[in-house]
This record gives sequence, C-alpha cells and structure tokens, in this order.
Amino acid sequence: MIVLRSMHKEWLSNSFLVADQPGGYGVIVDAGAPIEPLMGEIEKLDLGISHVVLTHEHQDHTVHMVELQERYGAEPVTPSMVEHGYEVVSGRLTLRALATPGHCTPHFSWLGFSGDASGAPDGVFTGDVLFKGSIGGTVNGGPNGFAELKASLLEQLLTLPPETIAYPGHMMETTIGRENEHNPFVRALRGEIELGDEPVTVAGQHATLLLMAPDYVGKKAWVRFADGRDAIVGGGMVTRA
Repeated sequence: MIVLRSMHKEWLSNSFLVADQPGGYGVIVDAGAPIEPLMGEIEKLDLGISHVVLTHEHQDHTVHMVELQERYGAEPVTPSMVEHGYEVVSGRLTLRALATPGHCTPHFSWLGFSGDASGAPDGVFTGDVLFKGSIGGTVNGGPNGFAELKASLLEQLLTLPPETIAYPGHMMETTIGRENEHNPFVRALRGEIELGDEPVTVAGQHATLLLMAPDYVGKKAWVRFADGRDAIVGGGMVTRA
C-alpha cells in the first residue's frame, strides 16, 4: 500500500494519498492539507483517484474536499454517509470504516488493505482519535465523548496488531505497538499510570487535573470536573494555581 502525506503548516492536519500500485488506483484520505504536493505525486505515479474519504468533518480535514472531487471526478465518502464496516474499493485497495467516536460524532478511522482484505490491515488512518504520543480531545464529543473516545481507543484501534502503522489526522505516523507501550494517555486509561489530583480551572470551571502530557502541539490534559465528568482538553484551556 502506497501512502504519501501532505501537512498544513498551521493546522498541522494531514491529507493522505493512498494507492494500490503505480499506474493503479487510489483515494485521498482527509482534505485539509495543501493538495498540490499530492497532485504532483498522483501525476508521477499515474493514478486514477476514485474517492475522497473523510475521517470526520471538521474544517481542518475538509477544506479542499470539493476541489479534489471536481479535479478528479472522485466520489465523496463522508462520515454521515457510512456505517461501521463500510468498504471503499479502489483497484486492489480497500478501506474499511471503523467507528471511532469520541472526538466528535460521527468519526471513522479507516483500515487500509492492499490486495487481500481478509487479513491484517497494512495501516489505519486514525483521524483525530489517536496521535503519536497523544489522543484526541473530547470538547466536541458531546456528553459521552470521553467514554466513547476511551472505547474507540482501547476496544478498537489499540487491539490491532502492534506492527500496524497508524496515520493520524495531525503530524507524524506511529505504530499501534508504540502507542500501546509509550503513549501516556493510553497507559493512564488502562490504569498503568497513577493519576494526579491537582485542583485547576478549565474554561472557568473547577476541575481536577489527572494527567498533563505533550500533544502534537503544546500539551493536552485529562481533567475531571466537579460533577464527575471526564474530558480530554487542550493544555491551554487549563489554568493552574
């Protein structure tokens, strides 16, 4: 499976060109990064682009969607159109939808298979649920955002084979094995790291800071509000005494 990446220099959001083979077919996963680098690779590899596939519909992942559709005659595949297990087939390439809500709803990760789609995936496009060393925020996830994000991670993505390459919605790729072993949020969700108890405020609300760790930009925090709600928020939202 060929995977090439473009990244927005301010949003740090990724768009991926995913293809089966040179001279074959491919898709674009997420459409928020500059598309010119990918267009050059599409021409160089002589690819037919059949679909533009989204993990979720936030602006930093969708802004070039229509432009890509019009240029390549590609079919749009948005989260509101699919359900868990839905498959996109492009030549010998198959992408299979994996429901991973929590950052927002709907949100889908996409398992990528080159050739036989009955075995282990060649990679997974995780959108804004799993990053290298961090996880997605739940501010836009609704009242069940934290619980859904935790389930998406521990019951879906992190059960994939450890060698599976994870292509996140922001910044650099990683592997499922690395995140299982080293991601502080994943380890904390599993109870492998002792949580903190520091009183803080989050956007003016009293809360307890359970974990603060580096994110793809700045820091991210796991907090618990006075009413018992848990959330994953940007570190900039947390005010410490």
